[in-house]
Amino acid sequence: MASTTTAFNKLPIELNKEIVGHLECDKDIRTFQKICRATFYAIDGDQMSFWRKKFRETYDLGPGRDVDNLMLKKLYQRRSVVLDRGRKIPFDNGEEKTEIKILRALRGLINESFQGGGHGYDEYGRPQCPNQKHLESFALSSKLFRNFKHLISLGAKRNIQPALSAVQLMCTHFLFEVDEEKRFKWDIFPFDISQQTVYTETSKEALYTGPTKTQVNMLWMLHCVNFFRNHMIWEQTATLYRTFRDLEPGQKPSPWQGALQTGCYPLSKHWKGTYSFLEIDELVQLRASPADDDFVFMDKNVDEGNIQSLTLDFAKPGEEFKWPRLFEQHLDSFRLGLQTRTRAQHRAQPMIAESVGIQFSGQGDDNDHFYARGWLNPLPPQPLGCEIPGWQRITFMKYFLDSANHIETDALWAYEGVVLPGGRIILGRWWYAEDPTVENSGPFIFWAVDPEPEVVDLTDD
Repeated sequence: MASTTTAFNKLPIELNKEIVGHLECDKDIRTFQKICRATFYAIDGDQMSFWRKKFRETYDLGPGRDVDNLMLKKLYQRRSVVLDRGRKIPFDNGEEKTEIKILRALRGLINESFQGGGHGYDEYGRPQCPNQKHLESFALSSKLFRNFKHLISLGAKRNIQPALSAVQLMCTHFLFEVDEEKRFKWDIFPFDISQQTVYTETSKEALYTGPTKTQVNMLWMLHCVNFFRNHMIWEQTATLYRTFRDLEPGQKPSPWQGALQTGCYPLSKHWKGTYSFLEIDELVQLRASPADDDFVFMDKNVDEGNIQSLTLDFAKPGEEFKWPRLFEQHLDSFRLGLQTRTRAQHRAQPMIAESVGIQFSGQGDDNDHFYARGWLNPLPPQPLGCEIPGWQRITFMKYFLDSANHIETDALWAYEGVVLPGGRIILGRWWYAEDPTVENSGPFIFWAVDPEPEVVDLTDD
């Protein structure tokens, strides 16, 4: 029973609340509460207003949370216990009960980010919310990414649950730091497995699965992140490290900057990115290699440190860009799973669907100036049991123009990818569209950046 004779009993409840408000450790809060009745009521009295204040200082207050202080107390304490435990366990495949509880807690932090006010800015002036700080801390201090070295074959990866891969994908936003003191010092997977995965043919590793082909291949995306992160942050690879290191902070990958939204939504205008390829004979050899073969090929394009810029312009409501039939034949941007049935349709009639996507055009420089045209299409919240909203499918054709401003149809490069929730990172596969013999394909990554300042010439004429 709490003491009634301690000095804290003589203090006003407001002062005791002020004292406990400076205690950051949950263990210290519990200890303070047990000192006496006054400290107990400072925390659990006054209709538990302390817990509302503590919750709002610590987490984003999502929809439905702004009702009951007792509920906020329980949620705060449950999260504290689960996240603390989660920092100590080695994640396996996402099937264990403890893993499921931790993933649900992380999913809650992701889905409720930037809700309920209390948002601020990071050291570079980018929007940041309390939930992201917890996610970043968990990603860097836990074993969320540190138990996959046992994956010695492509077959073994099939055991990993999509819920685990999806949460990991959202946490990879925080893993692109190159500074030695801040950098996450582990690979997500062994690099040779990721390289073998990202170059696998579409028929064996489709980016979308399920009856309507709208379920993201989360594990492939995670391998894609690992592949490019390896090239970007490890100096010993001697590929993208120096180019990536010298980018300004606003030109590097960053977390989402607002609440996650469902459906289809325009993305940022300014992007940077890169892609990788192998020679055809290397592709054939890699794809024929045993799954446990740890031989690594030299990835092209990234070996020269190439990072390109891309600008995108999204069609406004009622506006349309020309969409060549040839592009659609390769990209299948209007496939059935990404469209909606019109209401005035009889069941016996053939399905007539209308697009719910957003069209865009773009351009950039990759040795030569190129153009892009494509579509964004909405994807359902996923994966099952750990639903995160905001995924989008992106398809576009990268093409060049001849001297008469006609599309060079023998130099078409098709891109299909996934926009991660929040719209700041795109991962996917490109392929040469005009070669029917061998699938000449490889991975790509794009990330949203700040507009680069215009260079003003101040010299005299």
